[in-house]
This record gives sequence, C-alpha cells and structure tokens, in this order.
Amino acid sequence: MRKHSIAELFSFTPALFSRFYPNKFMKKLIVLSIVLCTANLTLVFGQSLETGIRFYEEGNYERALRVFEEIDDPEAILFAGKSHYALNNFLKAKQYLSRIRESSDKLILDEANYTAALADFQLKNFSAALDALYQLNESSPSATVSREAYSFYNSLIDYLTLEQRHNAFNATKYNEVRFDLIEAAMGKIDWASANVLFNKYKNSVVDVDTSAYRSLSTLLKDSVAYAQRYMPGRYAKAPKGIAYNIGVALPSFEVDAPQYEISQHLYFGIQLAVENFNSENTDYKAFISYRDTKMDPSKAAEIMNDLVWNHGADVVIGPLFSEMAQEMSTLAERYEIPMLTPLANSDQINLDLNYTFQLNPTFAVQGRKIARYAIQNLGFDTLAVIAEKGSLGEPSAHAFLDEARKLDAQVVRYYVEELASQGYDITEYVQYFDPEVDTVFNYNIDAVYAPFTGNIAETLINNLLTSLEAMESNMTVLGSEEWETEDLNSRRLPESNIYFTKTFERNTGNTSISDFESAFRLRFDVTPNRFAYIGYDAANVVLETLKKIQNPAYLKEGFKQLKDYKGLIMNVNFDGTHINQNVKVKQLKKLKRVE
Repeated sequence: MRKHSIAELFSFTPALFSRFYPNKFMKKLIVLSIVLCTANLTLVFGQSLETGIRFYEEGNYERALRVFEEIDDPEAILFAGKSHYALNNFLKAKQYLSRIRESSDKLILDEANYTAALADFQLKNFSAALDALYQLNESSPSATVSREAYSFYNSLIDYLTLEQRHNAFNATKYNEVRFDLIEAAMGKIDWASANVLFNKYKNSVVDVDTSAYRSLSTLLKDSVAYAQRYMPGRYAKAPKGIAYNIGVALPSFEVDAPQYEISQHLYFGIQLAVENFNSENTDYKAFISYRDTKMDPSKAAEIMNDLVWNHGADVVIGPLFSEMAQEMSTLAERYEIPMLTPLANSDQINLDLNYTFQLNPTFAVQGRKIARYAIQNLGFDTLAVIAEKGSLGEPSAHAFLDEARKLDAQVVRYYVEELASQGYDITEYVQYFDPEVDTVFNYNIDAVYAPFTGNIAETLINNLLTSLEAMESNMTVLGSEEWETEDLNSRRLPESNIYFTKTFERNTGNTSISDFESAFRLRFDVTPNRFAYIGYDAANVVLETLKKIQNPAYLKEGFKQLKDYKGLIMNVNFDGTHINQNVKVKQLKKLKRVE
C-alpha cells in the first residue's frame, strides 16, 4: 500500500466537507480539530525523526531505517540513505538519496549528494564520485560540505590506479576533472608515459590555456626535472572511510564431525584478526562476508558470484580444500579478485592463473626447498629419490630432481614407481643405494629423498628404514612432514639423520602468541588450535597487505611482493610467485644415548 503524506491525509474537497458537516458551527469545530490534530501529528513525526536520528548516531542502523522509512520527509529520506550506506547497502543508499530533489533544502540536498558520492566510491564508480564531489566543491553553500568534498576529491584523485584513472578520464563530464586526473598521475608514471597522458588531455578538450596547464606543460618539457618528481612504486593513501570487503569461503560441519573444529577455528582466527584491525584503525575498516562451501565443488561458481555480486568482495580467503579451490580460482581470475587459500597445497590449483595465492607451500615448493638445503646447507652432492607414482609426493620428487640438477648435484638413483602394485615393498629399489650391491657404479649416496604422503606413508617409512638398517647404512634421509613422528631412537641407525619439510609450526619467538591465545579464549571461550593460528595469520596477510597498498586493485601485486611476513604459525614469502616459498626444514631429534 502506498504511504500517504500528512497533506494527503487531511485534504478534503469543499463538496465532501459540506456533505458530512452542514452545520456552520460544526464546520468551525471540525476545522479547529483538524488544525490541532495536524499540529499533534507534526510533533509526533518530529519526535519519530529524532528517535531515528538517535538510533543512527548510536550505530543501530537497522532500527533507524525502520523509523526513517515511515516518514515522507527529505531529512528522513536523507538519513535512510545514510543508514543504508552505513550498512554497506550502497545501491539502496543511492536510490534513497536520489529521491531528494533540487526543490529540497540545499543543505539536505548537498549532504545527500555527498553521501551518494561516497557510495559511488565504494561501488568503484569513480567518475560519478569525482563529478559529484567537484560539483559540491564548486557550488555548495555549506563550508563544511565544500571542505569535505574538496578533501575527499583530492584523496580520490591521488588514490586511483592507472587503469581506474583512464576509465574515469573517459567517463567524467568535466574537463577540470580530466586535468586533475592527469596532473595527479605525474610522478607515478615514467616521463614518456606522462607525456602520453598529457597529450591525451590536450587532444580531448577545446580550451586548455590555463596556468595549471602551462605549468604542467613546462614540467614535461624537462625530463630531468620530471625525474626528480618520479617516485615509482609509491602507494597513495586511500580516502578516509574506505571499507574493505573480505569474503570467507569455508565448509561448515556438524558439531560431532572430526573436521568441525578445522573450519570453526579458521573462521574464529580470521574474525579475531579483522576485529583487531578495526580497533586499531580509524580511517579504514574491514568487513567479513562468509559463505559455506558445503564441500561441494559444483557450488564454486554460485559462491564466488555471490561474494562478488552481493557482498562486493575485494579478496576471498578460502576455500579449504584443493578441489574446491581449483573450481573457484577460475572465477577469481575472471573477476580479477585475489583468492588466498590457507590450506590447499595442490600443484594444480594456480597453473596459468594470476589471482590465486597459496599460503600452504605446494609439494613442488617443498621438494625444491629441501634439495637446496641438502646441497647448500649439508654439503651433499650425491643423492637418491624414491616416491610413489601418482601420490602427492610425486611433484616433490620431480622438483627435487630439477633443483638438484640446477645446483650441479647428482641424483644417481631416481625411482618414482607404482609401489602399491608391489605391496609397498621397496627393497628392490633401496638395495641399489648400497655400493656393495651396486658394483657397476659403486655410488656413495649421501642422502635419499623420500616424500611419502597419505595413508601409506607410515608403511613406506617403516619399509625404507628397515631396508637401511639391513644395509647398515648411515645415509641421511630427507622427507616430507610425515617423517616428523618417526622414532629414530628405536632404529639401529645410530649415525643417520632425518630432515623433513614443515609448513606450519608455531613461531615460539613471536611475542604476540600469548596475547593471541588470551584474546582468543576471551572472545570465543575456547583454546585456539593450530587452525585458529592459520586463520589469524591468513587474515593478517590480507589486512597488512591492504594497509600497505590501500587500493584493493593493487592486491595481486601486493601479495606477490610480500616478503618476510612473520606470523604466529607461518612465515610468508611469495617472492614474485603465487605460492608461499617459505618452507622450514627440521631435523628429527634423537635422544642422547647413555653409554
């Protein structure tokens, strides 16, 4: 039903009035009653508006909206738009604000236009935001609005990437805005490119002869003077009030499921990091939008589309597993929105993709890392490899071989075989590690790399060590994380050492760990597990990168440049790639023997 204004509720035609109230005395009484009733309703509406504004100022935007939406008044409409803006409903905010017409109070109209400009900024409609701000700065009678518009305009002009600047240049209605877009690019791009942009402006407008134009023209004629101003790689500060939207895509599980605490603690860790970020920063905030992936790769497109279309995600943390990550990465690429996977470590996820980043180093990265460690740190140059074909250890084995060759070491025995078909008996391969058996080449192998993974890792580890015992070998074993739990003290290998790769391990030297644990228990009434640490570090990788680059359009670049991030449970170094290159190599501790 259409809502009626006060004027409509009390508009009676003379004919209707005389029909129901023929007596003159009664007419006077009724007219007086109408006047008094109108005054009382005006007072009620005024009180309602004040109530809505009080809710708004308290941050209770949903309750404020319920009040404002019942009042047909420019000020109420303004605050309805501002409430929707505060709730990140930017399109609805603009629809409300657009209802305030030129005939309304100029201050209310200017406030509506300023809020609409903020909404356009959050929606990345940069040319519309700039045009509105430019108009307000030129025409607003309010010194406050004009000053705020001027400040925000200059921040936004400086903030834009080159691509965003180009799109705004083509879309703006004002030549003055075009010039400001070009001028603000000076010093961010090289001299030759700066001249290209300047000539574009010169060829796009009719009247270019201004003092600012002449000053810029003079600067660009002198490449040496321009070079002094050139500061590549500088990130401009974002306008105050920017909201970063972080999508989180994790599966939910039943409380009694073994995976329940994985997702729950990951999310809690992310949430705590975001809450800390918001409490520490006043000029920008981060918001979380969660979607349940339901362990169903067929839902990947729906989830990614929802995070982009309905939540305006600037970045997505998740999903949990590699298969879902592979499906979602295609959409991340299409929307050019970075996706940061905290656990997925398949080597197949981001082949030929630019927007998928893996915090958990892949098996290939682990293979390269331990090869470098064996050759550069341990001084080995004669190596062997054994792994199961088709397992997750296979790419580790291939990467180990490639890296060893690059470093001029020899991999003299390389077995990547279908071990399952042989009942995981690896004796026939391991025997050739023994120089007494290998009478042809008689290699003295320094170490064997055995990246055993999965359910059969324990069986293969036991078989390899049993074979080395039978050989009375003292060669070093290099392995995957599954080797961490092996009890070397129970083996007859007194001179052998075992080194293995490890991706997640609490950094005991990090003084923030105790603060995190206390805050986590206080916030969620539970002790954090290792996945809480991982979620916290993953979110902080995003938040610290956003704080550095400011503009989410630079996130891909920012992630690739990330080096030496030291978290609670992981260190991150993308080193120009899309996969965390930071892998720890640990030595299995042996108890000292008592003679």
